[in-house]
Amino acid sequence: MNTAELHFEPSDGVDEGALLGEVVPRLAAAIASVRPDDLAAPSPCEAWSTRDLLNHVIGGAAMFAEAFEGAPVRDISGRLPDVVGDDPMPAFERSAGAFGAAVGQPGAMDVVLELPFGPMTGRAFLRFAAFDLLVHTWDIASVTGHEVDVPDEVVAAAFTTAQQVLGTVPRSELLCGEAVEAPEGSTPLEQLVAYAGRRP
Repeated sequence: MNTAELHFEPSDGVDEGALLGEVVPRLAAAIASVRPDDLAAPSPCEAWSTRDLLNHVIGGAAMFAEAFEGAPVRDISGRLPDVVGDDPMPAFERSAGAFGAAVGQPGAMDVVLELPFGPMTGRAFLRFAAFDLLVHTWDIASVTGHEVDVPDEVVAAAFTTAQQVLGTVPRSELLCGEAVEAPEGSTPLEQLVAYAGRRP
């Protein structure tokens, strides 16, 4: 494959694995804050409940773990089968573990994933995943009232990817609305999620 055909190939020297490694524990903490009563609550993703959003995150991690092994990538912009039950943490831990094992294999960063919006190397996908999961971390935390503290440099790297991806891919395919103006005094994370169509 001609490298010119690849999407969003990073060239800024950021360690993609380390970047995602900053996001996943914060996502886990947000998911751990979800109470059974929260599952039916509306999420910041339009027309989706918190349960729908958790199934998207958890089911997506499991699917992409398989994709790194050569399985096809399915469209997961719609609702996925329920894997959450009454407690999302066990399902999240299983899918996150499978994903971590898949991307940790030799050569995983050079695997080319055929995504709905074009081919992407494993390396580029980790950057995209860090942005996507950081926004969903905020989504979940906004439902439960959980505080999310993310280093500014992590948000900045995610913002770079957001601008690349959302400038090309229809936002509806990524559960993102049109960018809104972040309130004065917003944190970098709030500015990121506002760019992704949330209202912090």
